[in-house]
Amino acid sequence: MPAAFLAAFFAGSALAALYGLCAVALHDVPRITGTVALILTLATLGVAVLH
Repeated sequence: MPAAFLAAFFAGSALAALYGLCAVALHDVPRITGTVALILTLATLGVAVLH
């Protein structure tokens, strides 16, 4: 169960960071969110392979 809390914490932190980015530099959001989506996809693939 602690892993689920840790995952929820990281997801919440990522959403808070995205909100902060929107508040500061709205024109950079599409590039950064695309990069983050790629990183999360690769991380998910790595977890699935290791599982």
